[in-house]
Amino acid sequence: MMTLRPLTLLAPLALAAGLSLLFACGGDDATAEPAHTPVHVDSIFPIEEEIRRFREGMTPVSSLSGGMDSPEALVDALLRRLEAADTLGVAELALTRTEFAYLYYPFTMYTAPPYELSPALVWFQQQNRSSQGLGRLLRMYAGKPLFDTGLACPDLGEAFGDGHIWHGCTVLGELPTGERVEERLFGSILEVGGRHKIVSFSNEL
Repeated sequence: MMTLRPLTLLAPLALAAGLSLLFACGGDDATAEPAHTPVHVDSIFPIEEEIRRFREGMTPVSSLSGGMDSPEALVDALLRRLEAADTLGVAELALTRTEFAYLYYPFTMYTAPPYELSPALVWFQQQNRSSQGLGRLLRMYAGKPLFDTGLACPDLGEAFGDGHIWHGCTVLGELPTGERVEERLFGSILEVGGRHKIVSFSNEL
């Protein structure tokens, strides 16, 4: 396991009540980390037409908007925004629908048999899991104090489209009691053009 430079982690204190989930622009790994074995679903349209229809009204993109310049900086931004209970700021660290359409979905297994699924369906499934994960993340950690820690990823990432992707990264930390913690706070990390964003907030909290 590769450990990146030290960052910060939220202490697992009591759950924060009454937080609203305002999740409008993020996304998750329905594709990279399916919750179940994918099954083929027939469509009356070829996948190329499904993609064209999904992209209608979008301005094509070739790079990620916002994001951070490294996985470490991305996680640090996530933790700072959680500490500030900045719900919208947290959601902005995830892929937008347009970024999903142009920079993520075309390079997943769902574009070819036997796992063909339309981008609309994959996006819907991904958003559902991501919004649930973001809700858990906010309830547990929004407004909580932070402690020194690190980010660990199982490898150096793999080529993905015009960039790279990391799966299974976890946030490491040590509480004031000396107890060490390791948690998966989000799904994969996608890099395109030197910018990094969270694919989804699917997590194991």
